[in-house]
Amino acid sequence: MKQVLPHIQIGLHNDEHVIVVVGDYELADFIEDYLGDDCDLPYDYRTTVERPGGEIITLHFPASAQLQQIEGSLAKLSSDEIEGIYRLNN
Repeated sequence: MKQVLPHIQIGLHNDEHVIVVVGDYELADFIEDYLGDDCDLPYDYRTTVERPGGEIITLHFPASAQLQQIEGSLAKLSSDEIEGIYRLNN
């Protein structure tokens, strides 16, 4: 897994498909909307794991999605904007 922004990691799940792991529900909603609506990179499904004070969300992308394309899209976001969204609930 590679840390691309605060509270956001990207990698491959079982070397099969791209996943984006987000450390907050509100931030995950923002990332879903950004990647799906603005970048035309919709995810297939999401999984969640409870953590103290919230949950960790993993977005699973289709096998056709390319790691570099998703990572490049995330790199366009501002770390300050990401921190601001994360602080809404944390």
